[in-house]
Amino acid sequence: MKKIILLCMVILLNACSFRSPQSQFYVMNSSDINSLSDKTMNVAINQVKVPEMLDKTQMVVYDKESAEVQILEFHRWAEVLPDIVQTTVVNDLIAYLPNAYVKRANYDNKSLQYNINVEINDLKAYTDDKVVLSAWWNICDNNGKVLKRVQQTYTAPVKKSGMQALVEAQADAVHQMSRDIAENLLKL
Repeated sequence: MKKIILLCMVILLNACSFRSPQSQFYVMNSSDINSLSDKTMNVAINQVKVPEMLDKTQMVVYDKESAEVQILEFHRWAEVLPDIVQTTVVNDLIAYLPNAYVKRANYDNKSLQYNINVEINDLKAYTDDKVVLSAWWNICDNNGKVLKRVQQTYTAPVKKSGMQALVEAQADAVHQMSRDIAENLLKL
């Protein structure tokens, strides 16, 4: 009986000492963006749409040699990806257009001059290679009339090894899209 109790205690102690890996949480930073114009305008960035596979906090990476997709349990966005992208586009536009009033518009956006809608078709992150962002975006006036509609693919290299470099490349692809949006806003 003592041997069984001792064995149970050893198993229990081993189970208590097992730790799962620590989760890492990421956001996209909007630093080192230079102003494009001092033009004044009011802009709302609506909720970003993404495919269901990307609509989560877990990071999704692709193998460039196969069709394998990995959903990384311990590498996560700090929020779901649509919110991360929406916040990044808002922060980017604030940097590109410093005199513009830019805000997230999850609810009331009718009072603002322009409304931006973004729909991501795919955001493929290839470890140690590149990120490919395929998206539709449009600029509408406050009555919902589409003033500009764009379908574009943005590519950013992964400059180093590791998840932080992959996140930076994803952010670079979103920054390219944001710059494209800002440049088109300036033409209206």
